[in-house]
Amino acid sequence: MNTFFEDEDTLNIEDLIMEQPSFQKIMEDGIVTKEELEEQAQRVIASLKAFEKDATPAQIDKVREILAEISVLVAVRNQYEKQIANNNTTLL
Repeated sequence: MNTFFEDEDTLNIEDLIMEQPSFQKIMEDGIVTKEELEEQAQRVIASLKAFEKDATPAQIDKVREILAEISVLVAVRNQYEKQIANNNTTLL
């Protein structure tokens, strides 16, 4: 994949996730264990530390901003899906 987008406004996140060997390995049996979650967290930490060694302060700031915004997207999407599941609100 050489772009972040399927089209002008749609992120390719799902495709990116599905292509990751780590995701494929974790999902082989359809169950996510605490150990797999911890191992994935360690992979993320190791990747960020490796990036931080070679990156400029400006690059680090930009990646931090992107990670923060992705995290916000995940959090609000999870909340939106909970609202749908609970039928607690009228959703657009």
